[in-house]
Amino acid sequence: MRLTDFSMADDPDYGPGDFVRARDLQVNLKLWPLLRRKVEVKRLILHDPVVRIIRNATGEFNFATIGDDSEAGQSKKQSAARDKMDRPGSNKALPAFLLSLVDVSGGAIRYIDRGDGTDLQVRQVDLQIEALDSDRPFSITLAAAVYDDRQNLRVAGKFGPLPASGDWSAMALDGTADIERLDLSRVKAAAPGLRRLLSRNFDLSGLFKIEDLKFRGTPKDLAVSVDLDGTQGTIRYGGSFNKPAGVPLSLSTNGRYTGQKIDITQSLLKLHTLELATAGAIRLGDRMAVNLTLNSRPASLEGWDKLIPGIARYRLKGIMELQAIVSGEVSSANTPQVQGTVTFKNASAQPPDFPKPVENLDTTINFTEQRADIRDMILSLGKSRIRVAASIQKFSPLAFSYKMSTPEIWPADYDSKASLSEERKADIIRDLQSEGQFKMAGDNIVYQGKLASAQGRLFNIAYKGLQGNLSLADKIAHVQSLRVQALSGTVQVQGEYAFKESLPYFAVTSKIDGIDIKELYAALDPKAERDIEGRLNADMKLSGAGNSWDEIKPRLRGQGEAEIVQGVIYDFNIAESAITGITGIPGLTNNLNPSLRKKYPETFAAKDTEFKDLKTLVDIADGRINLRNLRMAAAEFVVTGNGW
Repeated sequence: MRLTDFSMADDPDYGPGDFVRARDLQVNLKLWPLLRRKVEVKRLILHDPVVRIIRNATGEFNFATIGDDSEAGQSKKQSAARDKMDRPGSNKALPAFLLSLVDVSGGAIRYIDRGDGTDLQVRQVDLQIEALDSDRPFSITLAAAVYDDRQNLRVAGKFGPLPASGDWSAMALDGTADIERLDLSRVKAAAPGLRRLLSRNFDLSGLFKIEDLKFRGTPKDLAVSVDLDGTQGTIRYGGSFNKPAGVPLSLSTNGRYTGQKIDITQSLLKLHTLELATAGAIRLGDRMAVNLTLNSRPASLEGWDKLIPGIARYRLKGIMELQAIVSGEVSSANTPQVQGTVTFKNASAQPPDFPKPVENLDTTINFTEQRADIRDMILSLGKSRIRVAASIQKFSPLAFSYKMSTPEIWPADYDSKASLSEERKADIIRDLQSEGQFKMAGDNIVYQGKLASAQGRLFNIAYKGLQGNLSLADKIAHVQSLRVQALSGTVQVQGEYAFKESLPYFAVTSKIDGIDIKELYAALDPKAERDIEGRLNADMKLSGAGNSWDEIKPRLRGQGEAEIVQGVIYDFNIAESAITGITGIPGLTNNLNPSLRKKYPETFAAKDTEFKDLKTLVDIADGRINLRNLRMAAAEFVVTGNGW
């Protein structure tokens, strides 16, 4: 039997058009079975068939009512189908049939889902089915063009026999498949519903290729091996990962799917410079869990800034290698345990605020369950060689402790201020040691640590015995104690800096013992003239708020007391200045009684004013420094006063 320009009309409820049409339909029947009143099709040949499958918004297909035009008949068929689905064990055996050959050439299939907007089309369909028997396996060969100008999909294999019970998950499968180039951008545009299968932040597009896909078993117990190439595809996950087209990506895997479990016998992922071998198992279902072994070859860190935007500013270089076992449940409440190592060799990074890169980083990070330990990490920062040890107690929320030491570190190597003076470039911190604990919970960072430096030079001031205890919590930084020997004296500081609000606040308490004012002058301005010297003692409290000096100045408050002992005010005679200030006539001390001038030479004849101590109370408010109870005591006089 042969029909030309064959067509079968679609259900009018699904719109005008044909359900199927073909340029040529041939059906060859076997003769001897006909004599026994049994129909056996020898060949079914279709040339240029076009099949249109439509699923409406309620989930019903257009082919469900084919062969029964009556409304009652359609309703009865649908009701019977639902009853059959709802009654366990009610499936009847498939009727026996035999079809020696199905040959389809130049076909096209269009699938429309009016529920989610899908409109998928497959063209150039060439299909051969041999020995289609309900009782024995049959072979299928398929080639088709899936959103490509030429055939890019090929499937071949033996399938069946067809399950008599209607349980398709038990049907045997043994075949191969290849997809030469699949444009996921076009597939996504045609099938919007596919996007819901992926995370909202996850996106695939561009060209992907599947080679040498082999499958054997049943849909519920299926062994699979496949090679996938995604070099010309793009993969994005939110703003944290972006693989552009052209970056090498391939995946070769061999495993088995058994319904609730995926066993990975061997898998090799190649992404950019990374080659990662994986084996193990993934448990599916409500309580997803993994037990995977991961091993990588040494991989270059260069170029990963193109894939991970968060590290783009750090210009990573060097070699990384990973060996790990990942096991445990995966959920929002559970993080798998990791045991293994990540090794960095000759690694370097350029922090965006550092003028010099961190270089020569050699270390191994050891992972044990929920912990990670860096026992001995050595790195270079400019002219400094730094040794670090750290322990991560928890990854979520992050909590770790550290110890750091270096024979010397130069602040100019990590201070990004381009206008740093030559004197500041000479700053150095020697024999630095620091240790502390860091925790992160949401937006709150908690830190507690201490540091010590045997000696060094900062802001052109040499120091010894620097010791400090610092903390940070709830966006308030605390200097619990800071003590340093400098300028032949000692400085002690306590304070806090709060930056929770838009206008940051600070409060400082300081104690100064025996600072040499002459050395202080030299440190502040080596070219300035020295008009005073002595030893400074002070106790001060300061507080204020603001982001700049113009904001801080009107809000600055302070009080305390200051004292200079064994001091000298150069080119200043206090008696001369006092008499001149009262009379307005300079030089009157020269007209005093010579015997008086001889009796008090330090008061009336000395060029400079020497004193035993100079004390005052200090108040700072309203942009002004007020001096109260000012008292200067010398061998021959005592002067008191107030001022600002």
